[in-house]
Amino acid sequence: MKHLLALCLWSFLSFSIWSQASELTITSAMDECATYPTGYEGLMKFIQKEVNYPQDCLDQGISGKVQVRFVVNRYGDVVNATVTKSAHPSLDKEALRVANLLHWNWYPECKDSAIYMSLPINFEVADETEPDDDDKPSAHFAGFDVGFGSLLMDKPSDYAYWNVSDLNVWNFGINLIEYKIPLIKQYLGLTTGTGLNLTTIQLGQNDLVHTASVPGGKTDTLFAIEGLNNLPYRSNNFTCGALTIPFLLEVCSKAATKNSFYLNTGIVGYWSFSGSWSTRGKYANGDRFQNTVNSRFQLAPFGAYATVRTGFDHYGLFINYNLTPLFKKTATAMVYPLTFGITLNFDY
Repeated sequence: MKHLLALCLWSFLSFSIWSQASELTITSAMDECATYPTGYEGLMKFIQKEVNYPQDCLDQGISGKVQVRFVVNRYGDVVNATVTKSAHPSLDKEALRVANLLHWNWYPECKDSAIYMSLPINFEVADETEPDDDDKPSAHFAGFDVGFGSLLMDKPSDYAYWNVSDLNVWNFGINLIEYKIPLIKQYLGLTTGTGLNLTTIQLGQNDLVHTASVPGGKTDTLFAIEGLNNLPYRSNNFTCGALTIPFLLEVCSKAATKNSFYLNTGIVGYWSFSGSWSTRGKYANGDRFQNTVNSRFQLAPFGAYATVRTGFDHYGLFINYNLTPLFKKTATAMVYPLTFGITLNFDY
């Protein structure tokens, strides 16, 4: 094999390779005797695919530059590859392995039978980056809730208007914001967020009475009397709205919502911000009527309910039970809504 110093000078080919785990960038100069079959872009892709950062160096955070010098003969083969500048035994070994895998196209017009090439490879451990939001464990609170139930209380026979049927309470919720604090990877965490909740109580043919002071002989300032307005109601509902904030302990089988089983249990605090009594029906002459009274109706301004929520993927079930009464203690019976239903989760 013949090597001429002059030929080495004009046929010297230099490649610069940047390695961060598996990412490489290559620049090079043209050579007149040997070229890579798919060009320098193809060479970059080949090395990017083949270079494996040694695990021991990754674990120890070892970086370095390895200079490999080798001969390309007239058959395009790499021979006599040696390390002229060492960084670490494992990095040296990997650089030699990749250099020996290369195969080149040789131009027959070249007068020499072989050329020297130099291949400097920079190994550097990539810095750890912040995890992407998509990789964070998903909470299971944001979504829509639809449920029904009844009001629990002491001496329900004294307050028949609050339970005109076995299931006279409807619950509608839209949970807008969710956030999960992981405790044990994706499997256990604390979930919180913000939502809006509407609780609707059906009153049948009872008229709601809301007074500012205790009427004579009674202890309540909020009660109902059947047929007070002598109007037949097709719809007679009392609705209260609340802003909710959950504090849930969540067990989850996967980080993402899709194909994941979840179980939430905890407390949801709320602030009641509105109340409304709405009636609809027909007069005796057939004319329709619709009346709405908006008031606080002596709702307890703040409260909390216990909840259990479970499901798979985007679908689930829930049970809510008020830990605090719905109304102020001096207003009416100490009523505690109990509702259960279905939920449709969405990724926030």
